[in-house]
Amino acid sequence: MFAVILVILIIWASMWAFYKFMYPRAPKSMMPKEGDVTTPRQCNFCGNSLAEYRGVLETKSSTAIDGEANQELFFCNYEHQADFHAGKTHTPYA
Repeated sequence: MFAVILVILIIWASMWAFYKFMYPRAPKSMMPKEGDVTTPRQCNFCGNSLAEYRGVLETKSSTAIDGEANQELFFCNYEHQADFHAGKTHTPYA
């Protein structure tokens, strides 16, 4: 009986260490801070959902070419923003 309990404890400890090593916590700089908007938004370039504080939010003024006043564009990262303004299209799995 003692051997069974010992084996279970050893397996539990090794799995705990494995998950601590394989899946560490994210740095505090990547976690939402007070005042951050955590609602999901869709990227205007690729269509992926991402929390608003994690992406790039761009607000166009009322003199926008599209004719819409104060249109907000949201992108996953700065590369998607640059590709969107360069006129490129998103090709998934490319």
